[in-house]
Amino acid sequence: MMDFVGNLNFVNPVGQTEGTDQQRKAFAAARVGRPTRIRDARASVGLMAEPLDSTFLLADGAGFLLVHAPSAVGDWTDIEEVADVYYEEARVLLQKLLPSADVAPTRSHTYRNEQIKEHHWENGVQYGPCAAGVHNDYADFVSDDGTVVEKFTEVQGMPTDRRVLGINIWRSVSPEPLARFPLAVCDRTSIDRDDLEYDLNPNAKPRPFNAHYCKPNDGQRWSYYSAMTRDEALVFTTYDSHPADGDIFCPTLHTAVPMPGSEGLQERQSVEVRFFPTIPLPA
Repeated sequence: MMDFVGNLNFVNPVGQTEGTDQQRKAFAAARVGRPTRIRDARASVGLMAEPLDSTFLLADGAGFLLVHAPSAVGDWTDIEEVADVYYEEARVLLQKLLPSADVAPTRSHTYRNEQIKEHHWENGVQYGPCAAGVHNDYADFVSDDGTVVEKFTEVQGMPTDRRVLGINIWRSVSPEPLARFPLAVCDRTSIDRDDLEYDLNPNAKPRPFNAHYCKPNDGQRWSYYSAMTRDEALVFTTYDSHPADGDIFCPTLHTAVPMPGSEGLQERQSVEVRFFPTIPLPA
């Protein structure tokens, strides 16, 4: 177990390409490769031994947890086996974490490793590299004055009479405990909403929708879990249609982060599944 200083990339696919050469260089200097302390949440937060009601934590708290959740999947590169076995395992896990939620099945997953260089889809499965830029996948359309113009759920035709959460279940599927490029997550209660940026998600399907990007801020609390195994699942919140503390959803920002001294170690492989469970609207 250890904390470390990682170089985080506070990217923005629009902002980093705008302006003069000097302005683009200034953007990169301020936001790319920014040294950031990454705390080991295995020591500070711990591992949940079995899935228990975590509604407050995921909906209104820090927005992430690590839970012991073994899978029966043998070959994580086998699309059919992952679909037949893991999709339902993950749905059942999330139902235990959000017992009052309606959890519809997922129909796809994302597989990542260090050899994949570009996002692409094959047979309904997304393949991608280790995403080494601070982001969150789902965001509303928000005007310059901070007013929500159109919600992600409206774009996607999701229910409007329930609180829709976005939940990502992320799992290292490397043969041995994760040694390179862990997923760093930011305690969503430590994020200043004024630092959030909204631009189109370049991988949005089928309709365009926004993603979150963010300015760096020393007040942000970043964590990772050391030496994750295949028996553990990192669960974190990626969307909320009706935040209990205001109109603007503050996400669990996340990014892959290189670990000092990990060169040449076992390469990272990971699988993630995404759900949009619904819970009752805030009182």
